[in-house]
Amino acid sequence: MDRIWNALRYGDSETRKCIGSVIFFIVLGIVLIVIAGLTGKIGIFIVGMLCGVIALIISQTFTLVEDDFVAEVGKEGQKDSVSSFSVKKLNGVSSSNQNKNDTKKEEKSKKEALDDKKDKKKDKDEIKDNEYKDADRFASYNEQVLKKVKRKYHVKKDHRPVMIDMSKTYGIKECPAFIWRVHSKVFILLLEKEPRKICISREMIHNVGYRPGVKADRSKEYVAFHKENLITNVFSGYLPDYYSSKVKNDPLKVKNLYTIYPDICITNRSISQVMDLLYLNFMPEDKITASDKLNGYFKRIYAANIMYKDRAYSITEYKDAVEKVLGEMTYAEMSEKEYSTTLANLVKGHMISQEYADYYLERRK
Repeated sequence: MDRIWNALRYGDSETRKCIGSVIFFIVLGIVLIVIAGLTGKIGIFIVGMLCGVIALIISQTFTLVEDDFVAEVGKEGQKDSVSSFSVKKLNGVSSSNQNKNDTKKEEKSKKEALDDKKDKKKDKDEIKDNEYKDADRFASYNEQVLKKVKRKYHVKKDHRPVMIDMSKTYGIKECPAFIWRVHSKVFILLLEKEPRKICISREMIHNVGYRPGVKADRSKEYVAFHKENLITNVFSGYLPDYYSSKVKNDPLKVKNLYTIYPDICITNRSISQVMDLLYLNFMPEDKITASDKLNGYFKRIYAANIMYKDRAYSITEYKDAVEKVLGEMTYAEMSEKEYSTTLANLVKGHMISQEYADYYLERRK
């Protein structure tokens, strides 16, 4: 039923016509059969059955073809994933539009060999043109314009600047943004060529995800930041850090990204801002955090250590996170063996120094 309903909502006119005719004859058949049952007239019953047969015949002449797409941004700035539908005629039944499409396909296939070189050249020109436009997308922003934008979209004083690397759901790519919270809603103002505001329910953002080792061609990323202007000056400190690939002779670099609902990827230099604003915790999903041999205190420091290595945490922030966990662990109800083993494992993993371990062993006593 959902498929038919979506086809009626998002399908083309021919799709609606085909489905509508089937529904019409089904409903008409049911009504006539009910009337025949009430009046006892066999003729009306036969006509009702014929309507059902007609509906069945029509339904066998086509099938629904589904294509996924993302709906446009709504009032709250969110996008919904829906599907578009079209009908494909079966059993030799075809429309004039399909014949035209088949003819066009044949003509296109004949010309492909001749036009291949021209198309490649055109594609290269388009890529260069898009790169040029992308490089200038922040040119319209200055201090006055930015102030007006903040007023227009009601940006709160406690907003945080962040760099969003990508999001397929919202169609975001390499975009600086402001994020803030109002009660149960989280707002993000995207500083694209034309500003765009999106809204997410705070209840949907439970924690921070992790996407390490995302491959990237550094020369083709953040092209707009190659030019100096107000936006690039403000947000250049939030660009991602790039690391050499672990694959031998791989020319590409890798970057580590952090995610919040639904698929908003935030750079390593920005994630601490989001965590502080929304009071979020970070715990990666890997063999370390999945191990039953390691307790939660070790895993929390392990997660903080990842953020420190990613330069998401400063040395001070990492120190504060470690001391908070070790302070809680000192007074936790656990055996002395587990306590000392946890400290030893942290030293072995180069997450704390031996001096730290000795200090907290004495503090435990």
